[in-house]
Amino acid sequence: LLLLDIDHFKKVNDTFGHHTGDEVLVKVAGLFARMVRGVDMVARFGGEEFIVLVHGDSLEGAQIAAERMRVAVAAAPYALKDGLAPVTISIGVALARPEDPDVAEIVERADQALYRAKREGRNRVCLEAGCGTVLDPVSP
Repeated sequence: LLLLDIDHFKKVNDTFGHHTGDEVLVKVAGLFARMVRGVDMVARFGGEEFIVLVHGDSLEGAQIAAERMRVAVAAAPYALKDGLAPVTISIGVALARPEDPDVAEIVERADQALYRAKREGRNRVCLEAGCGTVLDPVSP
């Protein structure tokens, strides 16, 4: 499970207006929808958060998928009133475990990893077990 949050989204709304913020949400959602496989699922989770269910993958596979999404969002142009603006995302990754009583437990672990990504500088992927990585973060 990937929990994704657009970094500093409130600033986009406050600076450029909610209509522009909505356009950014639509563009980011479109990127996610084009990047997932047919067996995966992406949904808006609330506000500027999205959730992606990556079916049957390992932690490393989920991290690779998350990193690809992070890079794609950062590389895409976002035309705002006064030109282009950078948009980045932070992502928390958690795996389903046999002992999880329900999906809320997995979401909670992904949420904790997401907030760790935010605290540690944003525009990064953090795993539920820590913010280590099997990949070197890639710049767009």
